[in-house]
Amino acid sequence: LQVITGECSRSFGCTSLAERDRWIENLRRTVQPNKDNCERLELALSLWVYEARDLPPRRRLRCHLHLDGTLFARTTAKVAGPDGELFWGELFQLAALPPSRALTLTLCREDQPGQPVASVTVPLTELAAARQPLERWYPLSGAGERVPAVRVRGRYREVRVLPIVRYKELAEFITFHYRELCARLEPAIAVRHKEELAGVLVRVLQSTGKAKSFLIDLGVAELDRFDDREALIFREN
Repeated sequence: LQVITGECSRSFGCTSLAERDRWIENLRRTVQPNKDNCERLELALSLWVYEARDLPPRRRLRCHLHLDGTLFARTTAKVAGPDGELFWGELFQLAALPPSRALTLTLCREDQPGQPVASVTVPLTELAAARQPLERWYPLSGAGERVPAVRVRGRYREVRVLPIVRYKELAEFITFHYRELCARLEPAIAVRHKEELAGVLVRVLQSTGKAKSFLIDLGVAELDRFDDREALIFREN
């Protein structure tokens, strides 16, 4: 966790991602204690940095993520192979972002972070236009004879959030009717949307104290649906 102020920058170690996220949320609420009672625009970027190819061989490189020129994240430093291939496979979930127009991916040597090896700029409108995360190879500029490329998968979202009191009726409906809701939605939505929906339902029910009952009821309903065909349960899960 890195905290940047007008005077200095400090880094703090956390024992887990959950602890880091709690610290970030507490710091945000300290800055904006009335956040839940205000209408706001939430900007978030989800980005997988997978791999790069045609890089200078045997160089130890990081991939830096900049939004409008400001550094927001970076991968671990890894050594490119003799064939110029390098794999990171790292996921970045950047939430509560300031308004931005462009994402710049910059490859930097670990021993010379101020001298970029190669870079590419991606308009955030490109990542926001697709309903599903966009995955592709992006060619990089400024690396010499061979044209290197980096493979990423990302999604940029702009969500208008209403004051929390406006969601009271929805939370009550989900709390008392989640069985009927899941029974109706399960056959109607695509598989790729089910994981996201399940996560949202668990978070809502966690806030109302019903998450445990929700998961138990879903498990029991799954057993009832398959009856004596237990082998199908394992395949579906």
